[in-house]
Amino acid sequence: MTLPPFEPNAMPLSPGIRLLEASAGTGKTFALAHLVLRLVSEGARPLAIEQLLVVTFTDAAAAELRDRIARRLQQALAQLEAAGPTDTGDDPGDNPAAGPGDPADPAPPAELDQPLADWLAAQGPDASPLLRGRLLLALEQLDRADITTIHGFCRRTLQRQALEAGLGPAVALENGAAERRGQIVHDYWQQQVLPLPPEHLAGLLSRGIEPERLANVLQSLDGDPALELDPLPEGIALDAPLAEQLQARWLDHWRRFEQLWHRDAEELEHNLAASAGVAKENGNSYKPFRLKPKHDKLDAVNGWLAGLEDAPSYAELLERKELRDYFHPGPVQKLESAAHRDDARLPQAELLEAIADLVDGPAELVLLHFAHWGRAELARRREHSGEMGYGQLLEQLDPGEQADTPLLRAVAGRYRAALIDEFQDTDPIQWRILQGPSAASRPATCW
Repeated sequence: MTLPPFEPNAMPLSPGIRLLEASAGTGKTFALAHLVLRLVSEGARPLAIEQLLVVTFTDAAAAELRDRIARRLQQALAQLEAAGPTDTGDDPGDNPAAGPGDPADPAPPAELDQPLADWLAAQGPDASPLLRGRLLLALEQLDRADITTIHGFCRRTLQRQALEAGLGPAVALENGAAERRGQIVHDYWQQQVLPLPPEHLAGLLSRGIEPERLANVLQSLDGDPALELDPLPEGIALDAPLAEQLQARWLDHWRRFEQLWHRDAEELEHNLAASAGVAKENGNSYKPFRLKPKHDKLDAVNGWLAGLEDAPSYAELLERKELRDYFHPGPVQKLESAAHRDDARLPQAELLEAIADLVDGPAELVLLHFAHWGRAELARRREHSGEMGYGQLLEQLDPGEQADTPLLRAVAGRYRAALIDEFQDTDPIQWRILQGPSAASRPATCW
């Protein structure tokens, strides 16, 4: 579908939702500023600047946008001033004492761009006094306009509507979020990871499970409350030591793997060779697999298994390249895609799944367990301190499945239009907040 080109003065300002698609450097900020000019000046009931919500992505972008809006309003006002005296009696030309350089002289008009020229022409000769008043008022009240980030909007809203939100009169925003997240990662590492058997811990470290990675996970979760986590596997709880739970799960997976290996491994090797042959016929790569079944990798794993008295550690298992790099669903899936394209299916899927549970399972379990533990702990510590993080600002305003709440009604009563910059970065929570209970009755523009 091809979108019609954007016309700054032809875009309807009537209620509804409109999407504008623009690449970097194509004049998004200019277009936003011009639409604000139209919204605060056109029609029988133009918007007061405080009835307008403009949301962008960063504080720096919000500051730039506020400046560009101010300049656009000033440009329009300068053109109106240059159009000649008005009927207010305040024209400096009526004051014989006013010289050419006197401050009472009207400001010289700025260079006239085409959208502004077309806008001025559309207003008519009798509109100048009224438009001047509207633009002067908008400029005077611009500091009170909500031209901000999504988090800034949430914070201001919760401060204004604290009663409807069920909060105290002030929203205490957390200052040391990174430090608090660091403390949580440290505590988790000390309490949950270090008590693991050393051989399991060595395996986790070799798979990149370290404090820095946990810190990145928690930062992502904290910044985006819309991210949903997979539920913890059956038998894994947050209020029990991870070491005991991981070890029990490891033994269960090991026993299942042993049973399936002895049953299906040889047939798996034959099927891999057959798929390699088809991949070659298709002109695709089939490495590291072979065109004819060989027993060297099978024999290597079988010999290793025969020499074990107990289940190996995670680190010991990861040393088996045959399981890690050959009999693993990752490379097997690539082979099957090369051989069968859209009809690719994993041979001996139960065995391959059991191998993945051993090779990838412990690392994935620790990451998932930490994600649940860290998110819950972060919320608990913030509640204890009476502070709120940026992500919680969104959560407090999120109506969830409710289409209407007292808080959203208060927000909808304040704004008559919203312009959303970088709309592609708006997550589901942000959209539910911005949409509000009566979005269809208000104009909204999204970039």
